[in-house]
Amino acid sequence: MYPELEEAGGLSNALNLEFEKINSVLKVATDDALHQLPFSYARIQKDGKFSQIYIAAEKKLYLPDFWRDGVCLAHAQTESISDLAAVVDYWLNQDVSTQELADKYSFVRPNPNAAAFDQNNEVEQTWNNILQDESRADLRDFIQLAINDNVLNKLFPFTSLYTLCFSRCTGYPYDTDNLPNVTPKAFEFYAPHNGIKSSMQKDCLNSDTQFVVTKNRNEYLGEGNAETALKIVKANLPDNIRPATRGTADD
Repeated sequence: MYPELEEAGGLSNALNLEFEKINSVLKVATDDALHQLPFSYARIQKDGKFSQIYIAAEKKLYLPDFWRDGVCLAHAQTESISDLAAVVDYWLNQDVSTQELADKYSFVRPNPNAAAFDQNNEVEQTWNNILQDESRADLRDFIQLAINDNVLNKLFPFTSLYTLCFSRCTGYPYDTDNLPNVTPKAFEFYAPHNGIKSSMQKDCLNSDTQFVVTKNRNEYLGEGNAETALKIVKANLPDNIRPATRGTADD
């Protein structure tokens, strides 16, 4: 199904040839066996953006994604390697929004939160998403307080299993070092100072849900209702804590 890849000797070589045809400065970053059939994969990056390329197994399709500042903002699929090279070149070499990319290339599909990241509104939008997520209803008592706190609501929130975590950056990998986490007591899973404790049994949740606060997911800091948990979190934030910035922990 991919004669152009066989002829070029793999996905990386084929993409590099296509980049040359359109006078692009891009080159595939990967250089290992993954770019060869049947495990074709390629990664192309420039500055704070990159794209990963996969290929479908059941039919001919190139499957790129589009990342900026550690966030996957869109996916696409196309049968044409020429269109693949063109869309990746446009994404990496032009200062465009995700919607502008999709407007130019109809086979691109922005991810649901892409617009918020394009508009520099990702922190507020993510807080609201978690608040409205019915699968995270057990966190709602705490979220309703934290979302109105002028320190916490400027950190980037995300959930890991049942735990609410905070990050200094909005891209993955997140910067969570030395920051508190909040877990509903019904789902507590932590290692407090007096020994390992683990419970994943869910009790009935109500308006006075109890929360366990830890640091780095393993240091027990305290527990209580939403108001108490908020006080514990704020008391254990680093002194120099600032609003979350774009990028990743690696940046």
